[in-house]
Amino acid sequence: MFDLTDPTATVLLVARALRDRGLDSAVYGGLALAAYGEPRETKDADLAVVGVGAGQAADALREAGLDVIVAFDQVVFGGNVVSRVTLIGGEDAHGLNTADFVEPRSIRYARAALARAMDGSLRGQSIRVLSPEDFVTFKVLSTRARDLEDAACVVHALHSILDLSAVDAEVRLLASEIPDHDVLGRLARVTTLAANRGA
Repeated sequence: MFDLTDPTATVLLVARALRDRGLDSAVYGGLALAAYGEPRETKDADLAVVGVGAGQAADALREAGLDVIVAFDQVVFGGNVVSRVTLIGGEDAHGLNTADFVEPRSIRYARAALARAMDGSLRGQSIRVLSPEDFVTFKVLSTRARDLEDAACVVHALHSILDLSAVDAEVRLLASEIPDHDVLGRLARVTTLAANRGA
């Protein structure tokens, strides 16, 4: 029985459903933040993808035995495009949750980030997760103040091993590829917030 009220179980289910359909993804969002920075409450499943819209994701999840509703498909949020599917259970599941599929508006960067994703294990199941550098960059591409706080948390927690020069170089490229989103300004705010955490 799938427990959709359990965020870890949900992300494992969603990632497996995509993988079974040959669709690449990597964990992003609250569960990745818990791995790299500090835990915060999270309920939904956030996955980084390339070329996966809500329709494809919904089909994969239906094949995995879930009833789903497409909430929205490929909506621009800052430097990302996001699709959301509502998971409403099914014969083998209970509860309600959502899955967000996040793709940077730069296809070059989206592909590079997924290629760099790391293999890991969660509850004995294989899972891929964005690198910490790409987690920070995805948060810079996002729109909310909380995303900046999440990125700053990781920068502060991993300051001795995080490759900030790689993040800076990537963000400079993204600034030219996505000129209508203030990626440079958002990265500067992340750096300030991270420094303030150490003060």
